[in-house]
Amino acid sequence: MFMSEIDVDGIHIQNRIRKDLGDIDGLAASIKDNGLIEPIVLTGYRENDLVLVRLVAGERRLTALKKLGFTKLEHGVHYIWRDELRDDDPKIRLLAASIEMEENIRRKDLTWVETVRGKQKLMAIMQELHGVATTAPGNKGFGVRKLAAMLGESPEQTSNDLEMASLVQTLPALASEPSREAAKRKIEQVTKVVTGQAAPHTATALVYKLVITCDSEQQQKELLEQLRGAGLKVIPIVA
Repeated sequence: MFMSEIDVDGIHIQNRIRKDLGDIDGLAASIKDNGLIEPIVLTGYRENDLVLVRLVAGERRLTALKKLGFTKLEHGVHYIWRDELRDDDPKIRLLAASIEMEENIRRKDLTWVETVRGKQKLMAIMQELHGVATTAPGNKGFGVRKLAAMLGESPEQTSNDLEMASLVQTLPALASEPSREAAKRKIEQVTKVVTGQAAPHTATALVYKLVITCDSEQQQKELLEQLRGAGLKVIPIVA
């Protein structure tokens, strides 16, 4: 089944578990400025001899498009069909992976570690598809703000979770902490020891050297500012 154009009001949204759509205004602003980075996914089905269109993935994006005044959607720009998510095209494979990852991140039963790692993986997929955001004029790469808009959360929360994912990757022991907050407290304790604000529970002073891998230049800058603000000695390395 193929339609080159679809009326927005003709798309059926059935039995969607998700009720909180997050920051639609922010997503709409992002789509207005940057276009629709990831198309919604639709499928066709028959009901009483009628061919109907059903939403498979992308309710937030569809809602944002409606808010922007879209009445018709264009195939390949605003939507694709589910049966087009084949695995013989590298770009389509990445797109399918991004859709699956986004849906997984929204699940309520994920642990905090699975959530932050999911965001890290989704960032990597989207940057492979669209390039890395830079400060260069006209750059259309993918960065923290676009990921935040995609997930319906604040850039600060997204940045913090990406930073936490990198820290968990560097310090696997953090993954055993029961929550983000507990992991943050553990990091703060280590930081205080390193900066001399708290005495370690040993007779010998402890020295920690951490290597943290960043997904983008912007993330590296934000992480450098945070670590230097905590009084840590930081040396940026470009691989």
